[in-house]
Amino acid sequence: MVTCWGLAASTGMEAQVRALAEALSTEVQMKDIEVKPPFVWLPNSVYAAGLSRFVIPHFLTEGSDNLSPPWPDIVISCGRRPAIVALGLKHIMPMQTRFIHIQDPHIPSKYFDVIVAMQHDRINGQNVIKTNYALHAITQEKLWAAQQKFQPIFASYPKPYIAVMLGGSTNKYKLTLTAMQELIIKLRAIQAATTGTLLITVSGRTGDDNTRILKEVFGDNQRVHIYDGLGENPYMGMLALAESIFVTNDSVNMMSEAAATGKPLYVLPLTGHSDTKPSQFADRLINDGIARIWSGAWDKWNYSAGDEMQRIAEKIRMISQ
Repeated sequence: MVTCWGLAASTGMEAQVRALAEALSTEVQMKDIEVKPPFVWLPNSVYAAGLSRFVIPHFLTEGSDNLSPPWPDIVISCGRRPAIVALGLKHIMPMQTRFIHIQDPHIPSKYFDVIVAMQHDRINGQNVIKTNYALHAITQEKLWAAQQKFQPIFASYPKPYIAVMLGGSTNKYKLTLTAMQELIIKLRAIQAATTGTLLITVSGRTGDDNTRILKEVFGDNQRVHIYDGLGENPYMGMLALAESIFVTNDSVNMMSEAAATGKPLYVLPLTGHSDTKPSQFADRLINDGIARIWSGAWDKWNYSAGDEMQRIAEKIRMISQ
């Protein structure tokens, strides 16, 4: 049986690692790792130049998971800091261990066996696989299973269901009170235009204060369901049951997952959020006819995001041979 370790810097990155492992038909064991100061502040190019041999275990925090034998057959990393941990592991792992990195590692591609990066990433090379969407585990089979599971939970809410996926602050953007208030105005208008229900889910990046405001505004509304992080996450159920999907333009992951459903996808631009990779990705979805900005009317259109995951898995197998 093929064994796999996963290294990720956030929940969204972990989702991509798990999705790729699944596409490669292997179970992944996620490793919780963190590079401690001052080493976390160094550019990845310094580690590529030779410092990476000292990463394990000297540069990791005491709370990091133990990285010791038995060694896996594959290491999948995602994000800038996990890339340097992967480099450190290459110095102590067997030659046959395959190293796959997701996103731009900010070092030349030669340091990994395979790199999977989006079109907007600058990394290039013979072992670089470019993808149009963030890696995800959305399949029609999973959507069908989620529909059967969550339909009874939402049965008391009137149809049609409108899924609303909210992100929030990033390393380059702050979801301010003003931006949240303007987002709520948009949500009010969306709800007013339907006799159905808004199924809203927040993320960890939405923030406690913004989530509280959202619940204060819609908490007593019988046509709004808000998942605030407590209990089982109905995210897949919302995607499966929704007639239309709204996603804020700060998350490439959520926009990619919504596009994988093939359902009408509307982008919700966050006030002040522009000129970032996620906002540019949202613009591309709109230009390609996959997503739209809601104009007050409910549109129907067809598009296909394609089976990116299987294409990527097959290319990885070819490169790794």
